[in-house]
Amino acid sequence: MDSGVNRNLSLDIIRILACMMIVLMHAPMPTGSENGVFLSTVSYLTAPGIGLFFMLSGALLLPMRTDIKTFLQRRFSRIAIPLLLWTSICLCLHCWVHGEPVTLRMVFSIPFSAQGNPVFWFLYTLLGLYLIAPILSRWLQNASFREIEFYLILWAVSLCYPLLRPVLDINTSETGLLYYLSGYVGYFVLGYYLKAFPERVRFKWMIPLALLSYAAPVICKLSKLSVDFYSVFWYLSIFVVIQCVFLWKLVLFVFPGQKASSSAPMVAHLSQLTFGIYLMHFFLIRDILWEWRFIQNIPSYPLQSVTMAGIAFIGSAFVSGMISLLPGSEYLIGVARKHRQKEHGTE
Repeated sequence: MDSGVNRNLSLDIIRILACMMIVLMHAPMPTGSENGVFLSTVSYLTAPGIGLFFMLSGALLLPMRTDIKTFLQRRFSRIAIPLLLWTSICLCLHCWVHGEPVTLRMVFSIPFSAQGNPVFWFLYTLLGLYLIAPILSRWLQNASFREIEFYLILWAVSLCYPLLRPVLDINTSETGLLYYLSGYVGYFVLGYYLKAFPERVRFKWMIPLALLSYAAPVICKLSKLSVDFYSVFWYLSIFVVIQCVFLWKLVLFVFPGQKASSSAPMVAHLSQLTFGIYLMHFFLIRDILWEWRFIQNIPSYPLQSVTMAGIAFIGSAFVSGMISLLPGSEYLIGVARKHRQKEHGTE
């Protein structure tokens, strides 16, 4: 996390928006098919949250401004240590509260896959992007915008595979043509591209594409087309990427080039707390709010879900804010106490 000195308000707002999307995505209780339309709608509209987080990382970190050793030490210490601590907390909760055994296989799998909390998969992917950042940086430092666009076009084609598969035979394995140009690294590069060359994508161009993206699942439903929702309309979907770019450009259109430190310090601080919110919101929702009688008695399923998301976001932000005041807070939520002091002019 950066200090609040030279932060960009637009990027901070995008980070907060992405975090709110993720919390809302995880808030609804699992129910029967009667709430299937609402669940599908919420899942689709909040899916861009993941891509926006990866894009922010690419915009802020690429190309690297330090040597490889310094870069990886900083990035891994701010992500890996909190991830390890919260994974340990989740495993202990599974053992003591839910009575589920913690095996040696789970413990030794921690460096390679999410354990104790399924939403931590995102952080493993993010650490993987950090590992490839030095390679991408060398390329981006010498690449023209057209060369970057060439890669992004090929990545976009790979995102269209679910749409092409019904009419074409496509090899999506490691021997496939675009296998090494696919995946979440595309979001990483896309974030850098949108920040480095903002004039190459106009906001007005994204409006009709966004409308098409939002309408696509409705069209499939009305046309009674049988599609796999989690391949056609999920994180690595061309429709979700369009939404990500649209939301990115929308925020920058509304808040162009403003500095969070001078115009909105609370926004800057809340943005810094989003990592802590991400780490603890799932526990707050699944182990507390889902069991709360007040929540269970809300008759409207949409209202119940939105209420839980709001409480989880505010509650996680409050706890993260309290933790950020403590020495060593960077090891729990990635926000160092000294950064808080700088924001308030006490250091």
